[in-house]
Amino acid sequence: MSKQKKQHRHKQKASVVPPLGNLDCVLSSSEQVVLAEALRERPPKAIRIRLPQAHGPAEEVFLPFSTESVPWYPVGFFCSETHQPGRFLEHAAAAYFIQDAGSMLALRLLDVQPHEWVADVCAAPGGKASAILEQVGPGSGFLLANEPIRGRLPALDFNLARVGFPRYCITSKDPERLEPQWTKQFDAVLVDAPCTGQMLVGKAKQSFAAFTESQVTHSAARQQRIVSAAAQLVRPGGRLVYSTCTFAPDENEDVIETFLATHDGWCVETVADLQTWQTPRSPGGYRLYPHRDRCAGAYAVRLRLMGEPIVNQRYSSKKEMKEDLLVVGEDTVGGTRGGYRIQQANHLAELPQDIERCLEMPCGRHSEIAYRPAKHWLPSHALALRRDKYWRPCLTYELSDREAQNFVQGLSLPAGPLGWVVATWRGHPLGWLRGNKERLNNRLPASARLGFVPVSSSVAKENL
Repeated sequence: MSKQKKQHRHKQKASVVPPLGNLDCVLSSSEQVVLAEALRERPPKAIRIRLPQAHGPAEEVFLPFSTESVPWYPVGFFCSETHQPGRFLEHAAAAYFIQDAGSMLALRLLDVQPHEWVADVCAAPGGKASAILEQVGPGSGFLLANEPIRGRLPALDFNLARVGFPRYCITSKDPERLEPQWTKQFDAVLVDAPCTGQMLVGKAKQSFAAFTESQVTHSAARQQRIVSAAAQLVRPGGRLVYSTCTFAPDENEDVIETFLATHDGWCVETVADLQTWQTPRSPGGYRLYPHRDRCAGAYAVRLRLMGEPIVNQRYSSKKEMKEDLLVVGEDTVGGTRGGYRIQQANHLAELPQDIERCLEMPCGRHSEIAYRPAKHWLPSHALALRRDKYWRPCLTYELSDREAQNFVQGLSLPAGPLGWVVATWRGHPLGWLRGNKERLNNRLPASARLGFVPVSSSVAKENL
């Protein structure tokens, strides 16, 4: 077949509008055609900048590219000049996080406060969970990040470590099988439900087969079970946010309608600022579309549990906290205060004592401070990234722009301090160096390294 005929056949195939299921109750037939065409294109990249209270001792930095605001989330921005926002030093330093703008809708509805206990029951890869931890980590709150699929835990671990605060616990359970101690413990619960993923077609992570009736029906049944289980975690007066990355009403409004009909004491709660995106379907919620809103899309709704809020009786202490040194081999790498250390096999983790006193231990995985890959213990990458006031590294080494570019690519640096050293760039922790008389050896994990860092990454264009 000639090249021209192949191109003509491809154009004919592309011009056929694939069936999108039953969207008539939320979109007109003409707009469904526009939506189908929009799903053939990748949505623009977006980022979520680090909250000021989550900077720790680091200084504010500037974005290396221009941006436009995401209208439904105050610290969300569309990337105007780059398709690779993950290739800059500012991203390596966790000054911002890459996240689809649509997924920020659920965060806006969740509206986390610094003192709250929050559960994310389907947390991986950690985009929303890391945003929650940015709020509760510097405060007195707590995050339970649950991910049923064990293969997705490394990404969740890594993204929570990048935030730099240890006020979290990671579990891997089906939401229906979470431990009884979590029942009615949370001010807010997020259910970012597994779904057909119809909105991921534009990102080439899903096909139009996601719109078939059989897949939608299967996902909707699973979502009903998950949201019912998650509701058991909410304390009276608390809230639950349900979200998906699918357009199907069967997986969105219908799931909530069934939930409300079978669970007493719950109601849909609206947010006046989001009225522009309100769904036309009862019982309510909010919808984003790629052809309207420059994102992959989203559905999210906030539910409120009736009842008087329970007064928080959780433990707090005003006693002066003594520093516990962390010795790795013959080296003291730093010290922590107010932490409860837990060794599980070849991993040593730490949880703030005020949280530990409220829980039955062990209850999951916590912020790692050391690990033993073979015979010897090594300090954890997560420890180097901590920004809380209860961690003090023995040595830090501030890198120039060029040194930081070399470091995040996995290169060793010229000789400097001896022993274990936290490398920082503009005050932001990047990872461990281990110095000897000849050089500073790079101990950055392979998963955290960048293959290419633009030389212009330090050029300021947009103030955080």
